[in-house]
Order: sequence, then structure tokens, then C-alpha cells
Amino acid sequence: MVVVVPGSYPPPATFGGGSFADFLDLRTAVVEHVRNPGITDVFPRLVSLAESRLNRTLRMRDQITSGTITIASNRGALPANFAEMIGLYDGNGCEYVQQSPQHKIGYYYSIQGAEIVTSCITGDLTLDFYALIPPLGDSMTTSNWLLARYPDVYLYAVSFEAAKHTHDAELAMATKGLMDDAIAQAKADDETARYSRARVRVAGVCP
Repeated sequence: MVVVVPGSYPPPATFGGGSFADFLDLRTAVVEHVRNPGITDVFPRLVSLAESRLNRTLRMRDQITSGTITIASNRGALPANFAEMIGLYDGNGCEYVQQSPQHKIGYYYSIQGAEIVTSCITGDLTLDFYALIPPLGDSMTTSNWLLARYPDVYLYAVSFEAAKHTHDAELAMATKGLMDDAIAQAKADDETARYSRARVRVAGVCP
């Protein structure tokens, strides 16, 4: 039983596990968390704001993507879903070195806006990068890997934006703590999945 003291805000609902099937499920959960069905009219915007925050925060294994980029006239357009560079490689798998935009000599490249800029590299290259989280948009049946794997991250990130939208500072503060914890747990889970089998090798002659 929750006892509500007059003049205080009741504690926000907490996520009990499971996953959301789609955008509509997420909207229902957020409305329940903030206790304000009036946010449905602006819900797509709240989701977009949350995704913008998450795209600046998360670098998960599910975001790692490979593609081909064509360098012509010293420039090549980055993919529309590009978030962060991992590596740029030639046809033999050799990696080019990234430098600041001021470095214009040799087989180096820099990132300027939505382009890779170089002075000596040409042709088709392999690009490994972190991709943006696929946006949910406003389709009721849309989902993505983050919503399926870490539904609490989406729930609290969108609820945080909803609390700010309704100018509920107390709820926003409480929800931010839940959001930060969900993001930290997702990062820890991703770290474990990536490196659980990593081993330290000692240099030298093996027996």
C-alpha cells in the first residue's frame, strides 16, 4: 500500500520487467508512469527527444554497423544513420588514421559535418561505425532492438521528457534517477556480453 502525504507527490510507477511489443505499448506505459494521458498528443515528439538523448549516450554492440563509403574528389558522404566512427579500411583490411581537419597530407582522413574529407584516399572503402538507434517514429506497431532488449531505458527516457513537458520537477527528478540507472545497467550488460570471454595473454615464448 502506498501512503500519500498531503502536499507530496506519489512515487512514480516502476517497471516490473518484460518488454514492450511496440510504440503503442510504450506509450501506454509512459502514460501510466507520469499519470497524465494528456501527453498522447505530443508523444511522438517526446520519443524523438528521448532518442536524441540516447543517441548521445549509448554505444552498444547492436549499433555496430559496416558499410561501403565512396571517396571521390577528396570527399565521401557518411551514412544517414552515422553516430560515431569505429574504423575506415581499404580493400586489404588496413585501417586509415583519423586526424584533425587541419591535417591534409598523407593517407589520413577527418570528419567534417556529414562527410569524410581526405587528400589522398580514393575509391570504395569499408566503414565500421556506430549507427543511430532506429527511430520508433509515430507508427503504433513500430519497434526496434533497444525497445525489445532494454524496455526500461525507453520507458524512463521518454517519461523523463514527459515530466519535463508537464513541468513536473519532482517527477522529472525521480524519473531521471531511474533513467540513469537503466542506462548504466544496459551499458554494463553490453560490456559483459562483449568481453566476458576476453583473456590476458602474457608476451613471450609459450612452453
